[in-house]
Amino acid sequence: MSEKKTSIERVMEKSQGLQRTMPTKAAVMTGVGGTIGTGLFLSSGDVIATAGPGGAIVMYIIGGFIAWLMTTCLGEMSAAMPVSGSLQAYSTEFVSPAMGFTIGWVNWIGGAMTITAQVVASAIIMRDIIPNSKVWVWIVLFSLLLFGVNMLDAKIFGTISFWCSSIKIIMIVAFIIVGAAMMGGIGTDQAVGFSNFSQGAFPTGIAGMAAVVLTSFYAYAGTEVVASTAGEIKDENKMGTAINTTLVVLICATVVSIAIVAAMLPWQQANVLGSPFVYVFRNAGMNNSALIVNIVVLTSALTSGNYFTYACARYLWSMSKFKQAPKYFAKTNKSGVPIRALTISMLFAMVGIVAQFVAEDSVYLFIVYFIGCANIFMYTVICVSEFNFRKRYVAEGGKVEDLKYKVASYPLVPILGIIAFMLMLVATISDPSQRVGVYVCVPCYLAIYIAAHFYVKKHGDVTAANIDM
Repeated sequence: MSEKKTSIERVMEKSQGLQRTMPTKAAVMTGVGGTIGTGLFLSSGDVIATAGPGGAIVMYIIGGFIAWLMTTCLGEMSAAMPVSGSLQAYSTEFVSPAMGFTIGWVNWIGGAMTITAQVVASAIIMRDIIPNSKVWVWIVLFSLLLFGVNMLDAKIFGTISFWCSSIKIIMIVAFIIVGAAMMGGIGTDQAVGFSNFSQGAFPTGIAGMAAVVLTSFYAYAGTEVVASTAGEIKDENKMGTAINTTLVVLICATVVSIAIVAAMLPWQQANVLGSPFVYVFRNAGMNNSALIVNIVVLTSALTSGNYFTYACARYLWSMSKFKQAPKYFAKTNKSGVPIRALTISMLFAMVGIVAQFVAEDSVYLFIVYFIGCANIFMYTVICVSEFNFRKRYVAEGGKVEDLKYKVASYPLVPILGIIAFMLMLVATISDPSQRVGVYVCVPCYLAIYIAAHFYVKKHGDVTAANIDM
């Protein structure tokens, strides 16, 4: 082996400072809780309305498979180099410093926009639960709540995350059981069964399915959050277990619950003005049950916003450690919480919240498309990073059998991931309603990359520290 530091050593030494106090089960629930939110409970209305019941199920299965391709790539790198802000750190080391710079900021912006979407969705749900209440009051209260919870150290945060996510999963399981019973006629006037599918499982064909590629994948946006716990997980050897468990729980919960909703709710009645999960019970005249589901959706939105608040603070903290953001944000308090990065992340999210007052429905979908385009870009880079990581790891003398977690088949998995995201981009551009996200994202990301290129060129020490072969 060369006397020079390996890629793994360079990445690890740049990401020290957080405390390893989070249990593995809490890391799993952080990933689950950070992903299950309005992407499933609210955006699914648009997917069902556009693609039909059968089309919705197919698209969520495809979305889950693509999420698995990306997350297993991230899993191998996270297990070998368990650091916070992993997306930015890995792309810096295994693609280029300018790309790492770009990924860091794109990821942070997308995460902050997700906080926006979840907080505003929570406020809208509260207005549905308590009619005539002021949306802005709930927005302020929920924002303060997220900030306060994220001020806690990682161990306490992880415990809260575990129990909140556990409640969410229990509620989803309960919905599946009750929904299946209702399909059989229990508690309703007649058994619905799969009649909605027989009336048109794919009413809009391939075009309708292509039109929801971003929205359906949005339900899985956030699976990378579990990797953000890598720098604080107590047993770093269990990072692979945490990622695998997170994926299995997410895909099963999403696909099965969507199948129940699609069977119970005529696709013509679905929309994004309310949760299709709530509509199912209201149609059955079970208003009390609808209220309970609304509370579940509220909890899901808040916990998802909570995890993205956590992740955004770590993204910005990591960028400051890599000299890709002002070192001012590298400051942590006595509990190891990156307080300055947390504060600025919440303030940025508030800017997006103000924009939501312009048009709740259209702005929400625009945010979904914006985040979807950001995810296509970031997740493609993750697959490229994994491809280069394994190649360099072997070149530096590493043995594949020594890796704590390995992709199922290298190089097939990262290559399939890259191809899948490119096909998603083509499908997005082909749909008029979704391509606006591409039109906005491409110039923004290009501007960030150009700025990053000149920044790295001016600060040569960044390149030397992170990309030296």
